[in-house]
Amino acid sequence: MDFVLEHKWVFLILAETVFWISTLSFLVVRYWFNLKKLSTAFFILFLINDLWIAAMGYFDYLRTGEFSSYQIIILVVIAYAFLYGKSDFQKIDRFIQRKVAKMRELPEPDLPASTPLYGMQHAKQERRNLYKRICLFITIQCVFWLLFGLSDAVSTIQPDTLFKDWYDTTDTDLFYKNDVANNVTRIWALILAIDIVVSLSYTIVPKKEKQATRVA
Repeated sequence: MDFVLEHKWVFLILAETVFWISTLSFLVVRYWFNLKKLSTAFFILFLINDLWIAAMGYFDYLRTGEFSSYQIIILVVIAYAFLYGKSDFQKIDRFIQRKVAKMRELPEPDLPASTPLYGMQHAKQERRNLYKRICLFITIQCVFWLLFGLSDAVSTIQPDTLFKDWYDTTDTDLFYKNDVANNVTRIWALILAIDIVVSLSYTIVPKKEKQATRVA
């Protein structure tokens, strides 16, 4: 990891390159070659890449002890993925479908109209999507538990020092008997916490429809 952090900007650019390559590859393989099962591999690569970006920011903070522009950029990237990633991906998805159909001289695909949601309808959709992501997180934790088992440190957890014990060290023995599972869990938990705050904020402050400006 030291080599990666010494060249952190290079690896961040590479990670963003991998993101766009995996996204476009996912869509091309899915629609041009009609290999929907194989396209899933690119989608998994997309998720791993996001976790990798978050990991670089987190371990760089542990190494320097400072919150720098590097972490800010990574937080912006992650925030974008949560706030606008889904809608932008859907736009690219529709564009690729239409482009592939035109190039292969096929009928234009009948795509559902993308009607934006506002107010409590939008908040309800955000909560529904959040519940799915929380269920996925819990499911993966169950898999880690079955594969690696809980570490001995779990029995000595102190609620008042849990956050410090979990995040203030490069390696942690919470919660499983596997370093990779522990690091993936704490990075994912941090991202999920941001996701929860953002998703539930729409319930408190509902998204409003933008009013069209009149031209005199």
